[in-house]
Amino acid sequence: MQWISFGAILLSAVIFYKSLGETGKLRLDVKLKPRVRLTKKVRNAKKFRALETLMEVPDFAALLWFAVCAGESLENSLRIAVSRSTGFVSSQFSQVIKNVDLGALLQIELQNLGVESRSDQVRELATKLAVALDHGTALADLLADFVQSASSELRTSLLDKAAKNETKMMIPLVFVILPVTVMFSVYPSLALIQNSFL
Repeated sequence: MQWISFGAILLSAVIFYKSLGETGKLRLDVKLKPRVRLTKKVRNAKKFRALETLMEVPDFAALLWFAVCAGESLENSLRIAVSRSTGFVSSQFSQVIKNVDLGALLQIELQNLGVESRSDQVRELATKLAVALDHGTALADLLADFVQSASSELRTSLLDKAAKNETKMMIPLVFVILPVTVMFSVYPSLALIQNSFL
């Protein structure tokens, strides 16, 4: 027992001495594994957030459009849309409304949101609303066009995702189910032919 502990201490000393290297400084040979799993999770989370935002924007813009068509101002329409929706888009515009309540100008807050937001669709909507406020263009027409373009973008994105999933579903069909089916259909014929020659 005593020799085992002495051997362990000696081995530790040799390993420590070798880790000092030629320079006499402690050198640790630690190989860091690439964080592939974490990177993949982050990438998937970003894709999910982008798709989720893409799905929220047409609904939020439609709420704004309905309120504007009902005769509400843009600020009141934003308040109505924020109060009746949840999610990332609603939280972005909720912050705009909070800043307006604290005394900021709606147009400036929309411009800031158009610059600072991480979502392309939110930036586009905020920028269009800020420009419409600045130039006095018709909000109902602008929002109707935006809802239509955002819905078509969502439709295109969902079709692309469905096409990728369909391709993934074809792989087991082609490489597993089809060969097994061919084997089951050909085997009785081969067995019958083999028995006829005997």
